[in-house]
Amino acid sequence: METAVLEAMKEVHKTAVEMSKRGLVAGTSGNCSAKVPNMDLIVITPTSIEYELLLAEDMCVINMNGEQVEGRYSPSVEINMHLEIYRAREDVGGIVHTHQTMATAISTTGQGIPPILEEQVFKLGGAVEIAEYALPGTKELAMSAVKALGDRKACLLPHHGAVTVGPKVRDALLNAEILERTAYAFIISHLVGGPKIVPFMEVTHP
Repeated sequence: METAVLEAMKEVHKTAVEMSKRGLVAGTSGNCSAKVPNMDLIVITPTSIEYELLLAEDMCVINMNGEQVEGRYSPSVEINMHLEIYRAREDVGGIVHTHQTMATAISTTGQGIPPILEEQVFKLGGAVEIAEYALPGTKELAMSAVKALGDRKACLLPHHGAVTVGPKVRDALLNAEILERTAYAFIISHLVGGPKIVPFMEVTHP
């Protein structure tokens, strides 16, 4: 197996375990993937297996046509969403899909998160939009997530969870944590008068 594929498998496995440790998923929920550099392949977590029980060699290798080329387990049911995001976004090298608490709570209200934190603007690209509802694992959800992401790095899936992306899968994981802090701040701010939008003209990157 190509060295680049093996490295991607290690990174995806490490990220999946971290997702669980950091409380962004529970049990077998969520998934993550990485695009193999200079190859039309992605590595994604398998479906319905707890992350702590997995090894790096258990990750699934899929080509961009959606065909499995390596792996003893079936890939995540959200493989369509991962593939469609990679097809739409050449800048994306890693994707994390979580069921993180605060962001998911906001997703149940049918609204996104306006740009309320500087970190959110700098790291996630501004507002976090919410996708149109579709059933998990469907092409409809995949395309809805692509549309909600646009050129940004996070979106919400209604009544479901969140998706974050980045140049590497570890960057996508960091963006999931930034999203969770943003969601927490958004919820808490409503207890003290409601959030205000970041004054973009006055914000300069540190």
